[in-house]
Amino acid sequence: MAQSWGNIGIALRHSNYRNYQTGRFISHTASWMYKLAIGWLVWKLTHSAAWLGVFGFLDQAPALLIMPLAGALTDRFDALKMLRITQILLVVQGLLLAALDWFGLLNLPILIVMTLAYGVITAFQLPANQTILPNLMPRDALTIAYGLNSVFYNVARFTGPMLAGALISAWGTAPAIFCNAIGAILFLGVLLYLADKIEIPRQPARAGKRNMIGDIRDGFAYTMQHAGIRPTIFILSALSLFPYTVEMILPSLADGVYHMGANGLAWMTAILGVGAMVQAALIARRGGVSGLSNYAVQAILWMAAAFCIISFMTNFWLALVCIFVIGFAASATRVSSMTLLQYCVEPQMRGRVASIYGLITHFFPAAGALIVGIAGDRVGLPKVMAAIGVFTLLVWVWAFLRRHDMAKALEVEHDKTVR
Repeated sequence: MAQSWGNIGIALRHSNYRNYQTGRFISHTASWMYKLAIGWLVWKLTHSAAWLGVFGFLDQAPALLIMPLAGALTDRFDALKMLRITQILLVVQGLLLAALDWFGLLNLPILIVMTLAYGVITAFQLPANQTILPNLMPRDALTIAYGLNSVFYNVARFTGPMLAGALISAWGTAPAIFCNAIGAILFLGVLLYLADKIEIPRQPARAGKRNMIGDIRDGFAYTMQHAGIRPTIFILSALSLFPYTVEMILPSLADGVYHMGANGLAWMTAILGVGAMVQAALIARRGGVSGLSNYAVQAILWMAAAFCIISFMTNFWLALVCIFVIGFAASATRVSSMTLLQYCVEPQMRGRVASIYGLITHFFPAAGALIVGIAGDRVGLPKVMAAIGVFTLLVWVWAFLRRHDMAKALEVEHDKTVR
């Protein structure tokens, strides 16, 4: 046990990885402050779960068109430069939106446009982020790297909403939105510092395949032909469509079902992050990929049970326990899948596979949130939660029957050095 937890300390001794994660933590914290502020703005403007679903969709919809292109660009060009450009654009978007909100000029149409802009920027950002990470540490430590990546992300998911809740209660949503621009500026500084410290391999297209369409097509073909990546992508697609939508409808759950206001939303968002953070830490200490496929499949069952229980839970504080389990289980499936995908993928396909992963985990929850939001307004969120629980149980059955074949294809060259 001591040796397993010691792996985390070893990972943090890599200065480039440590500096990068520090910048990402600041950026993620500010991003979660922004997300909670936008969710609260939409709820106060509309008091509609359907509109929350619409904005969840608008935030992630650009991923459908942009993410494959972003993945191909990442495999060809400088991922660090792409990240620097996205941070500059996030600064502009954050400052403009905060100013409009502060001066009372913000309305629903403007918020729609600004949300779409944010979605476009972040769609370009994700494949670059996933491509940089494997170049900051030895390949044998990828499980630790992705586990810690999720730990920092989910610590931010805890701290960001709590900070945003306090700011919103005291001064409104504009300061929380402004903090996202500050976070982007600080992360940009880290990226500029790393520019001369690391080198990201570029993978130009093969001769005769110089066009982007060909690169994108090759990425999808590779994904669908891989015996381990294909079923993993199918499972992630199903989970992303409904179970992963929970964070997008938390404002309606916190205030519309439990009547706890902005503080209730902050608690739910933070507890979801705590569950994910605890799970990510457990994965990070593993130090290898052996057994990770089966672990992810087990987590789907935990998630199904939590959704079924919360559907009839009337006490807010007991509902938080279910939210914790959902965050815990969702993190197990997400982190395990991302680790296994990056572990078994060929280097020249890394950006494109990461973009497909990003497309699924961004666009599908957005589409699902739209469906869940509309259904929640019509039949009530408790019934929708029960339906999600049953759906998740069916996904678990499908994955359980294929877990051994997936493990054979994904857990290749088992890590012995780190363990």
